[in-house]
Order: sequence, then C-alpha cells, then structure tokens
Amino acid sequence: MLGETATTILRAVDEHGALLVHDQRLASVTALVAGSPVAGSWWSHPLGNAIYNALGELEDDVATVKLVNAKQTLVARRLWPELAGLGAAGDAWQTDGLDAEARALLLDIAAAPAPVAVDAGRRRAADSLERRLLVQATEVHTPSGRHVKAYQPWAAWAGERGVVPMADGARARAAFDAIALAQSRPGVPATLPW
Repeated sequence: MLGETATTILRAVDEHGALLVHDQRLASVTALVAGSPVAGSWWSHPLGNAIYNALGELEDDVATVKLVNAKQTLVARRLWPELAGLGAAGDAWQTDGLDAEARALLLDIAAAPAPVAVDAGRRRAADSLERRLLVQATEVHTPSGRHVKAYQPWAAWAGERGVVPMADGARARAAFDAIALAQSRPGVPATLPW
C-alpha cells in the first residue's frame, strides 16, 4: 500500500499522463509535494527525503525516463505501450547523429542478458542513448551494495512488465505531444526529444 505522498503523486501522474520529477517553472513532483516550485536542488529541501521515499514507492507504478525537457519524467502506466513503442522504434530522431561510441554501447546493451551498468568512460554515450529513448535506464545493486545506473533495451523492459509496445510511432508521439502541449506555459515550453 502506498503512503499518502506517493498516492498524491500517482494521482497527479495518472491525471497528466506524465509529470516532471523536478522543474522550477513547469508542473512537477517536487512542486506538488512542497506546495510551490522548489528552487535549486530538491535534495536539500526540507521535504527532500519525503519526495525521495515517495518516488521509491512508485517504482512499479510509473516509468521514469528523461522525456520532458530532457529531465526525469514519470509516465503513467496507461502510456507504457506508447513509451515502449517510441523507445523500440529506432526512428531517425533517435539515431541521426549518434556517434560511434553510443552505437557500440547500444549494440552491447541489446545483446546483454541483463541491464548493463556503464563505467565513467561510457557514461556520456549512455546519457545520449537515454535522452534519445533508445534504452531504458534502471538502478541495479552491485555486490558491494551500491546503487548504479544500468541500461536495458525497451523490449526487455516491456517484457518484464507485460507491455505490448505500440507499433504506431506517430500515434505514440501524438499522445506525448498532447501532454507536453497541455503542460507548457507561455514562454516555458515542455519539449520532447523529437
């Protein structure tokens, strides 16, 4: 059972379809929980621990991706088919201009039987893949007990969750375009990677 803060966040994500984790000018989880936009890092806010704990409670109920304004965005379960379809499509907006290092890492991730943790030397390439929605980022626990970011193909993510990726990329993009348009404010657009 979700706590009160997590329940409030989940309702907002379900209502909007997608919600930024943190932003000072657009609707976000941090502003929702704090009652007003949070300036600077939300980690230092008095409610930072409550926000972090609530986000942890929601790991199975929302997808977290760098989507709106290339920032961490929570995506409602009802949009997981669209999200998985976008990620798995390999469209031109995802692959054009992708450098050799990122392409090689993408192949490594696609061939791996489990999420791939990357070292500091490949982090830039991994970030590029994540911003283009070519991979899904997750956290894994290392044998030493640390949490590290790891990456997996969208097909693996969708399979783990029983999601059938939407095949119609234009329709999937349109769903997120509508969300971004609804969340934009005059002079403050909610942009998407395409």
